[in-house]
Amino acid sequence: ESSQALDNLKEFVSFSAAHDSSAQDPERCCHPGTRKNVLDKMHTWIDDPNALERILWLTGPAGVGKSAIAQTISNSYDQDKLGATFFFFRSDPVRNDGNRLFPTLAWQLVLSVPDVNDLIGVSLDKHPDIPRKAIEVQFSKLINHPFQIISGGESTAATSTRVIIIDGLDECSDVKLQQRILKIIGNAVVDTRFPLRFIISSRPEAHIEDFFAQFQCPTLQIDLANIEAAHSDIETYLTSEFARIAVEQELDHEVWPGQHIIDALVSNSSGQFVYASTVMKYIGDKYESAVARLNVILGIKPCAGKSPFAELDALYTEIL
Repeated sequence: ESSQALDNLKEFVSFSAAHDSSAQDPERCCHPGTRKNVLDKMHTWIDDPNALERILWLTGPAGVGKSAIAQTISNSYDQDKLGATFFFFRSDPVRNDGNRLFPTLAWQLVLSVPDVNDLIGVSLDKHPDIPRKAIEVQFSKLINHPFQIISGGESTAATSTRVIIIDGLDECSDVKLQQRILKIIGNAVVDTRFPLRFIISSRPEAHIEDFFAQFQCPTLQIDLANIEAAHSDIETYLTSEFARIAVEQELDHEVWPGQHIIDALVSNSSGQFVYASTVMKYIGDKYESAVARLNVILGIKPCAGKSPFAELDALYTEIL
């Protein structure tokens, strides 16, 4: 019976939003050796079931690598630790709809936490219209209530360490829904019997910052706007990619492109991984000369202005 009820849930599930969906970019991971401090801090928190904080907020401006970090963390845990994931994506109606978040998480939790399978099925049997209800009702019936029941039994240890990852909350198309999602999660984790923890990544939008500023419980906040740390990681990434391209195109990587060029590109990136990865994708085209393409990049002059996006705008204008 519960399988029939779960089948009814299917049409409200965004399968493409899961971290291991075919819709996700397999290259969107942290380059080996980069983001070590951030990843270590997140691993330590996930691996400590007694951590005081029930929510980890990963924040930073566009292009700084939040989704790559969330993807890397998601890939490094199995279902014993990772309960469910949802990667919002602004331009995809299936992945930017906050009304699909909790049905999607519930679907994954049925697979990762067998104990809740029947309980979620029973909820859906009693109320088949739950996925069409307000998100507060969805969360209560599909996630909160079933997990409250199993955490009251012997299953606490099995569920207490599970983490749910919600990436790019600011890419949910409805700002009011973003606020309601945060409030729902905040209310849930205040109850110490609720056995799930959350990693939420987003840009530092005012309404999201306000929520965390006013939230009464301890939160682990990781701000990726620290440009110095990013510069070191971007240098590691560029050096490695130039060495790989040099081998492919039979160039001498001891000479090409030279540290001064790498330093200039690091500076141009203004701490944005998206700038560095876009540059390297352009230069590394197998069918074009890397030397010629690097010269194009070096010839690009951004418009006047201090915006960290100025270099990126100029880059896109040139190569698109």
